[in-house]
Amino acid sequence: MVDGKPLSVSAVIENGTTLVPIRSIFESLQAEVTWDQTTQTVTAVKDNFTLQLQVGSLVALRNGQPISLQVPGKIIESSTMVPLRFVSESLGAEVRWDEPSKTVVIQSKDLGSQEIIIQSAPENADPLYNKILQALLKADESITFDTTNRNQYGSTEKVIAVAEKVLQDHPYLNHTESFEIRINSGNSQQIKITFHYNFPSRDVREMNQAVDEKAREIIKRVIQPGMTELEKEKALHDYVVLNTKFDYENYQKGTIAKESYTAYGVLVKGVGVCQGYASAMCKLLPMVGIECRMMVGTGKTARGAEEPHGWNLVKIEGQWYHLDVNWDDPIPDQPGAIRYTYFNLSDQEIKKDHSWSEQPIT
Repeated sequence: MVDGKPLSVSAVIENGTTLVPIRSIFESLQAEVTWDQTTQTVTAVKDNFTLQLQVGSLVALRNGQPISLQVPGKIIESSTMVPLRFVSESLGAEVRWDEPSKTVVIQSKDLGSQEIIIQSAPENADPLYNKILQALLKADESITFDTTNRNQYGSTEKVIAVAEKVLQDHPYLNHTESFEIRINSGNSQQIKITFHYNFPSRDVREMNQAVDEKAREIIKRVIQPGMTELEKEKALHDYVVLNTKFDYENYQKGTIAKESYTAYGVLVKGVGVCQGYASAMCKLLPMVGIECRMMVGTGKTARGAEEPHGWNLVKIEGQWYHLDVNWDDPIPDQPGAIRYTYFNLSDQEIKKDHSWSEQPIT
């Protein structure tokens, strides 16, 4: 652990191998990490420990002695990524993986003990799904996808369904206004998807990065070692309530800014509406090993009117519950006030003023 706090890092799963960012892990253990652009080599040094790894090589050097890698190190999104197993072998460390919490604890004689939360996008057997996900993460304006599987992607509707599934699984990436899809068929099928964002793509890229950085900062601040899933959920619920103001004035005027519907509005700007609150929780909770989904339906106001509304489903200790952080945040804003009226409700409990078309999970 670093100063008693867990470190949150992003991982990538490729062909069954978990890849983790080497710089984040070694710097958290107070090692000095340098990068040689000419040779594409990363070097980590602490006391009598030296590790050298060249991108693309299956062999690294630990104090001059070779260590083999399952797969070579590679650069993904400007980070040098290596197999998790390599971290263990290079440190001469014991690595313990806890599947329910998605946490790995590294205990090393050379560099001390570190608890690391591994956040990884779940593997998906659909290559188009993965292509769209990566495009949204990078805020690409378009992608081209070639396939011979006409049955799987034979129509615009099928492609749209895949794109919508990506956004359903990752609502914090939903900055899209619409998709434009073109399918050209021949011996193979070429699918081109153009993304029309609510903001310039460069701004979306920066917003995604800002959300990621802010989420890591929040987790370091409020998540303590040894917390249960319920305690983690409550800590993140409380942080969002205490640090977000419902965009009430613009809500009344009908002038809500597009940012308020996003995780960026809630986590970075501190202002949002229901969709933003729910998207923010879908970003934070999986980072600490808690399954989270976004629910879309209607909510009944104090005056009895039904309005479009979004909230969350969370899986705590194996059970699914409804969580509405937005409605636990007093309106108008009351600094320091937190409510738990909509914290972990069953289907029956939340049906008094929430409704949705999907089948209940509990």
